[in-house]
Amino acid sequence: MDARAQANGRFRKVRRWQCCALPTVLALASVVLVTNSAGSGTGSSATLSVADATVAAASITTQPVGLAVIAGQTLRFTLVAAGRAPLSYLNGAAISRATRRRRQPAITTQPLNQTVTAGQTATFSVGAGGTAPLSYQWQKNGVNIAGATASSYTTPAAATTDSGAAFDVVVSNTAGSVTSNSATLTVNAAVVAPTITTQPVNQTVTAGQTATFSVVAGGTAPLSYQWQKNGVNIAGATASSYTTPATATTDSGSTFDVVVSNTTGSVTSSSATLTVNAAVVVPTITTQPVNQTVTAGQTATFSVVAGGTAPLSYQWQKNGVNIAGATGASYTTPATATTDSGSTFDVVVSNTTGSVTSSAATLTVNAAVVVPTITTQPVNQTVTAGQTVTFSVVAAGTAPLSYQWQKNGVNIAGATASSYTTPVTTTANSGSTFDVVVSNTAGSVTSSAATLTVNPAPAPAIQLNSASINFGNDPVGTNSFQSLIITNTGTATLTITQVNETGAVFSVSGFSLPLNVTAGQQTTITLGFLPTAVGAASGSISIVSNAPTSPTPVSLTGTGIAATFTLGISPTSLSFGNVTTNTSSASQSVIITNTGNSNVTISQITLTGTGYSMTGGSAPVTLTPTQKLTLVVQFSPTTAVSVSGSISIVSNASGSPAAVSLSGTGVAPVQYSVTLTWVASTSSVSGYNVYRGTVSGGPYTKINSSLITGLTYTDSTVVNGTEYYYVATAVDSSGDESVNSNGVSGTVP
Repeated sequence: MDARAQANGRFRKVRRWQCCALPTVLALASVVLVTNSAGSGTGSSATLSVADATVAAASITTQPVGLAVIAGQTLRFTLVAAGRAPLSYLNGAAISRATRRRRQPAITTQPLNQTVTAGQTATFSVGAGGTAPLSYQWQKNGVNIAGATASSYTTPAAATTDSGAAFDVVVSNTAGSVTSNSATLTVNAAVVAPTITTQPVNQTVTAGQTATFSVVAGGTAPLSYQWQKNGVNIAGATASSYTTPATATTDSGSTFDVVVSNTTGSVTSSSATLTVNAAVVVPTITTQPVNQTVTAGQTATFSVVAGGTAPLSYQWQKNGVNIAGATGASYTTPATATTDSGSTFDVVVSNTTGSVTSSAATLTVNAAVVVPTITTQPVNQTVTAGQTVTFSVVAAGTAPLSYQWQKNGVNIAGATASSYTTPVTTTANSGSTFDVVVSNTAGSVTSSAATLTVNPAPAPAIQLNSASINFGNDPVGTNSFQSLIITNTGTATLTITQVNETGAVFSVSGFSLPLNVTAGQQTTITLGFLPTAVGAASGSISIVSNAPTSPTPVSLTGTGIAATFTLGISPTSLSFGNVTTNTSSASQSVIITNTGNSNVTISQITLTGTGYSMTGGSAPVTLTPTQKLTLVVQFSPTTAVSVSGSISIVSNASGSPAAVSLSGTGVAPVQYSVTLTWVASTSSVSGYNVYRGTVSGGPYTKINSSLITGLTYTDSTVVNGTEYYYVATAVDSSGDESVNSNGVSGTVP
């Protein structure tokens, strides 16, 4: 039989075995020799033993299979044989001419996705097989990464812009290459420390109740919480809210805060205060209903004053029976009848804790009498806080009359006369209304309401034009000043007893102590800043007064800067052009500006040049920063020549003296005239008059001094650049003058 190695073509030598039937024991050996690039190995021989000729010969049921290995590794071949046991295996000879085959790379472990925080690095790695040596080239988003030629690659510090980038690697050898799967880099933003967005708030409960405090915080999750009571951690209080156990009055005033933290840091909330009120108090009657006497047809009102924890509820009863809808602190009966006389009225006052029943008040209903009327109403009253005020009423009706004064619609205990004087008033009483119910057995009438106005007691109040004064930049050694305006917005005199300043470079002046400011008035004090060195400075003043808000602070700031002395001259030259002799040109200005940050003193301003004149240039003069000085110059030539001149400005500014050049030319005057001619009148005339105006249609003014006997006239009083309008008239021997001729016009060039 034949046997051929089945190793995917890796083995080229075929070993052949032969056997035949023998009457005696036959041994058949099969040998497999395996080689690869690292060397060779000989498989075990399979030996078949046969007892006699009638026993089945050994056979191979599963042949050895071809295997591939990497150079340097070992491998194992196996086979399965059949036949009568025992089977034995014999070693054979080595298989010659086995060849070595190179294998291209294969990825055995793919790169994995990585997640980091911004600022961290990320490492990607790959596992690969194949014939050595293997080379690696990592890529980011399909582009080779310089120097990334190992089986692993560590990125530089990552930024959030790197998030989503894909990394793969190309593995190659002389047999070929393979590209790994892409691994994605996720870069999370850096962790944010916690911040409190909603602070815990104060809580008020009744003893026995619980209180819940809560906080809202921001920052990178997960956030942890630790609540504290009076600065001590509360065991188990680790949520964003905390509910106390049942409270007691001894817990009142306790403070609660929470520490919120994450991996980056922690923040402590502001403290919230717990107020625990005493338990609910049962109702008590402080003012019992009183007996009422009315006249038939009138109503009667019963009222009660009760104390206890609100809300209180009321249920009035008549003769021990509940009255439907009578659930207020007072009860007014329907119109009474004499049959109601002797009825009793009481009220049950209750709250969540219990109830109390008032004493019974008796209703007496008499026959009708005259009901009261108000003849003089109470009037409005205005007082100052701390004073009392009296309201009064005049009423008529069947005696006896009874009075019940009310404040804001509520009966005033004991105020049962025709006048009522209040206790000492406060501003809280302002706006209250007072009326009086006048009643007799026939009925009652309520007066109109009088309003009480309570003005505050006179008190001063201080108001400043600014609570912080900034002197800005001030040159070293230069004093700058600002005004502080103090206004008394109160109703009494403001008395300032102290003005204390801090900061050696600041000063305060312009007042004497004590400084009194009447109500509604103001005063001004002067604040100074004199820097002694370059740089920022700060200080303050404190104003001590009789105002309730005293002392009043004012912050002071300023910056010392190096002094500069510069002048800006604009323009630096003036040209007056041609000016007619013995006339003056239009004025031109030179503006001198202090462009530095310190005062500049101009010690001398000198004008040269015949015919030039200047105003506004008196010296010496000191210009503060940005202050301007204007020089006004005219040119008045007396001869027809060109004249040059200059203005010299001497000061302590850099570049002194500054100069402004002047130029102008005197020209002889030009005589302008207009000659008019006209057609002689057909009538007999003694002469003509000529009239002139500057507006078409007049008005016109006669320009000839005597009657013109000819037919022409020359106007020598015209000015160049002006348009003139002329008309003429004829005059007869009687002195009568004709109407205007047609008009003519002309412009003098």
